Amino acid sequence: MALLFVAWAAVMVSMVSEVGTDGDFPEARYRLTLPKTLLGGDYKLEQDFSDSPQDSFERHAESALGGLDVQAAVAIYTPSDRGGQLNVSGVYGRFKNVDDARDTMLKDAADPDGVSITRAPRDFRPSGSDVTVTCQVVTNEDLNVRVIMPMCAWNDGNTGALIGEIDPAVSFEDASDVDLASLAERTLRIRTELRQPIS
Repeated sequence: MALLFVAWAAVMVSMVSEVGTDGDFPEARYRLTLPKTLLGGDYKLEQDFSDSPQDSFERHAESALGGLDVQAAVAIYTPSDRGGQLNVSGVYGRFKNVDDARDTMLKDAADPDGVSITRAPRDFRPSGSDVTVTCQVVTNEDLNVRVIMPMCAWNDGNTGALIGEIDPAVSFEDASDVDLASLAERTLRIRTELRQPIS
């Protein structure tokens, strides 16, 4: 599954679009970090891709996501008490259209071969949140093995990320049984831990 996660990031090099003038973009106030643990220690950092070449990823984010001064924050986390993994495919910088950027990240996640959307994107605005989180379910068919992967994305003008969760306990369930509302809430909690002010 780690290879699939890398494919999610790699596919982001494939699109090109025009961005506006510098004045169209918000001021950069926040960045993304990759802490050693997430959600009170429920997830531990397994692999940080920050030192890997990210030029293609960042160039795509500046074009297809409508961003400027973009940097990547990409990592795999593993649950501390069970199998599976939590994938963080994030960018930070200055984004002009947050809705388009969020939707593009979800669309790109379904582009790799063998991956298809099995539950259409749905917007969530958990109580007390000022950020929309959009979630979907994709299915990966590989060597006659079917794995269900729910994922959520946000973009707030400075930061954006695709959070994908692979849980063996739900990997073979019907996509309609996945609790996307719960994942949207966890995604916002993860956002709080990843998103830090630029000092």
